[in-house]
Order: sequence, then C-alpha cells, then structure tokens
Amino acid sequence: MKQRSEKKRKENRFQAIIEVIMVLVLTSSFIPMLLMIMMSFKSTWEVYNNFFGLPRAIQWSNYVGAVRFLIGNMWNTLGVVLAAVLLTLVLSTLGGYVFATKTFPGKNFLFSMIVVTMMIPGVLSLAANYTLIIEYGLLDSSWALILHWVTGGQVLGIILCRNSIEALPRDLYEAARIEGCGEFHLLTSITVPLVKPILSTVAVLKVVDYYNDFIWPMMVIESNRKQVVTVVLKVFTSSQDLSNVGIMFAGYVIATIPLLILFLFTSRLYMEGLTAGAVKG
Repeated sequence: MKQRSEKKRKENRFQAIIEVIMVLVLTSSFIPMLLMIMMSFKSTWEVYNNFFGLPRAIQWSNYVGAVRFLIGNMWNTLGVVLAAVLLTLVLSTLGGYVFATKTFPGKNFLFSMIVVTMMIPGVLSLAANYTLIIEYGLLDSSWALILHWVTGGQVLGIILCRNSIEALPRDLYEAARIEGCGEFHLLTSITVPLVKPILSTVAVLKVVDYYNDFIWPMMVIESNRKQVVTVVLKVFTSSQDLSNVGIMFAGYVIATIPLLILFLFTSRLYMEGLTAGAVKG
C-alpha cells in the first residue's frame, strides 16, 4: 500500500512538471505576438528606448496610417481567398465522395497519383503554372490566384474527405437509396453534414495557406490594386524608414487579425476534424 502511494505521488509530481512545462511553452509562444501589439502602439522613440515597456501614450496614428495603406488590398485578399476556399471545398467533397462510394476502373491508381502530387515540391511547378497562366491570358487577374490555389489545395481535401466518408456506415446510404434518394441528395443531406468537421479543418488549413502565399501572387499579379496583402505588406514595410517603426508593426497586426478571427470562430470544428482523423479505424 505504501509503495502504491509513493508511486502515485511520483506520477502526480511528474504530471505537474509536464503541465508547468506546457504552460511555459504556451506562454512563450504568445510573447512575439504581445511584443508586436505593444510595438504597434508606440512611437519610434519608445520602440528604440523602451522596447519591453508599455507604451506611455497610445499612438493610434500608427493604425490610421496602416489601415489607409492596406485596407483595399485586405478586402481584395479576403475575397479571393474565400472564393478559392469555397471552390476547394466543393471539389474536395465531390472528389472524396466519388473515391469513397464509387467503383470504377483505375480508381486506386488515380487516387495514388493524386497522393503522389503531394510529394512534389510546389516550387518545381511554378514555372509551368506561370506559363499556363500567360497562355490562357489570366496574368494580373484574380483567376490566376484562384485556379492555382484550388488545383493544389484540393489534393489534401480529397484525401481527407475520402477517408472521412469511407468511415461512415454504408447502411446510411443503403437506407437512403431505398427511400428513393438520388446522389445529389445523398451528398448534400447525408455526407456533407456528417463530414462537416473535416471540411472545417480543410477550410482553416487552406485559408491560412492561401492567405500567407507570397511567391505566386508576386509572380502573377502586377497591379498594386489587385495584389494580396502579404506582398503589399512587404512593399509597405520597405516604404517605411526607421522613423516609422510603429506603423510597420501596426500593419503586421492588421494583417494578422483575419486569421485570428477565423481560428477563434472555427477552432472547435477544427479540433473535431483533427480528432476524427486521429481515431479513424
């Protein structure tokens, strides 16, 4: 009994140490963000002379200047990203449904080829994709971004949707077909509601992926009005000299807000999707 009690105390002590370490790691991960927010409210003098201290006087003018420079491109970026994500979800759901529920010649081979494309570094296809964009006359247009993002983004979506749909009970589909449901009704009324956590996971991953893309927009978008926020933020940072450090940090904060809002509202479904994938099988 005494040995069991001693073992229990050691386990509790070890668990407490692990929890303390996790709290410290979690806290340290927020330090860069907190510093960025603090810097965005400071004057340039305070940034250089009171780096870790709180701002003495909040400089709202930093955000005013950053918003004026970035607001147009922010809305443009959100519109293009949302269009690409919606199209990615539609194609991922359709592809996953077909691979999970249908049988046709070459099905496994075709799915294997889709999986193989994930092993090819995206940078290797930039030149070929750029040539296609020029040939189709899509240079400097939103479609140049949307089509490129969707063609690569749907691969992961198809794989996740296929695995999730395959885990659903076949009896659901058989009962629905007996009741006279067609394929469209099976997809929209049964499949989509049941795989909503996976779709939310794909949506969050693709929003972050598309929103943070830098190289491809810089290649295919020439006009500043149509450019995405990541490239514009780089131009904005380069245009500010060392006397406007606070406004630079304000721009970083503004560019981060959409992703933060997204994760706050979708974190529950996102974690459900990850958990569903983890316990599959």
